[in-house]
Amino acid sequence: MKNIKYVTYEEIGTVMYRKNQRARNISIRISREGDVRVTVPGWCSYHKAEGFLFQKRDWIKQKLLSLKRNKERNLVWKAGDSIEIYQGKIELTAGNTDEYRIFQNGGSYRLNLPATFDPGNSLHQEKVFQEIKSIGLIAAREILPGILEDIANKHGFSFERLTVRQMKSRWGSCSATNRISLSSALIFLPYSLIEYVCLHELTHTVHKNHSRHFWAALEKELPDMLERRKALRKQTLMA
Repeated sequence: MKNIKYVTYEEIGTVMYRKNQRARNISIRISREGDVRVTVPGWCSYHKAEGFLFQKRDWIKQKLLSLKRNKERNLVWKAGDSIEIYQGKIELTAGNTDEYRIFQNGGSYRLNLPATFDPGNSLHQEKVFQEIKSIGLIAAREILPGILEDIANKHGFSFERLTVRQMKSRWGSCSATNRISLSSALIFLPYSLIEYVCLHELTHTVHKNHSRHFWAALEKELPDMLERRKALRKQTLMA
């Protein structure tokens, strides 16, 4: 098909570029099977899309490595599993209906799996993964606004507003007008890394790029920021 192009890279493997006239931005998606797909807007050249891919190369390699490790461990979701989230957990339990059902108890959640759930079915695995992400979004929208507000007040920052959403390749961002976005996947991280991301974006309300002034200002607020930054790089976005 003329709207699809395949390119193989040594460190990444085969990447599929697909032209989409309705797309507004270049985006990269990696399936749980490790397939890398790049959506290319109609106005954008493949050369420019490839440049964007190279900018995200470290993230792609990290994501592929994480998927490989999960496969090696035969990691599958099943009843009885428990996923830690900030100040709580998500428990997977066997249900007796044909639906996925979510129950909340304080800061924790229970996800009832359908009676027909088959851990060996890849479609069922993808569905439960999406349900876990949805719970993460619910929990993150309840918790992250208060955390960001507390950190901003403690360190003397202000911001325009906060949006918590599922993000494919970032833990957070800050716009030119000081509107902060945080990834709901932060809810699966320890507080030390949540704090790092929040302070990172709050520092962008003053320093708009990653200049030496930005890093100096962040380190002033968070003296061990290099250690936290390294720890964050070892994490994989629940995306």
